[in-house]
Amino acid sequence: MTVSGSIRDTVRVRVNGLLVEEGSLLLVRLMSPVAGKLIWMPPGGGLHFGESLTGALRREMLEETGIDVTPGPLWYLHEVITNDVHAIEFYYLCRRRGGSLIKGADPEYSDDEQIIRDVAFLPLERLDQPDIHPVYLRSGFVSDYRDKHGADLPKFI
Repeated sequence: MTVSGSIRDTVRVRVNGLLVEEGSLLLVRLMSPVAGKLIWMPPGGGLHFGESLTGALRREMLEETGIDVTPGPLWYLHEVITNDVHAIEFYYLCRRRGGSLIKGADPEYSDDEQIIRDVAFLPLERLDQPDIHPVYLRSGFVSDYRDKHGADLPKFI
């Protein structure tokens, strides 16, 4: 069974990290198994059985970006429902504990099937691009981060 097959016809719980440094948000460019195209999105992935949300967040951030984080407050809850995909996503604001930025790998995929194409800090001003996901990041994240500092969060996006 492929990983893309394993995310179908089930409810998947995911966790993602929002790491801002020097006016830029850390994003991973990947070939989305849901959208079927290249997108930028915050690093993250699915929980393992018995794993906490924050434990999964630290593991996923390290695997995909080489950066060790301290999870901060929960900012967003997001639900994705398509024809055969249903995911509940938790987005946490993070702080860097250590590590160096690398293009990591997704251990669920073999070397020749990796979906991660790039990892970068994108300026907050660039988040309005159509290849940024989830869509709310394009319009709401900058305001939440700069103006509200999480005062009205977490929120369902």
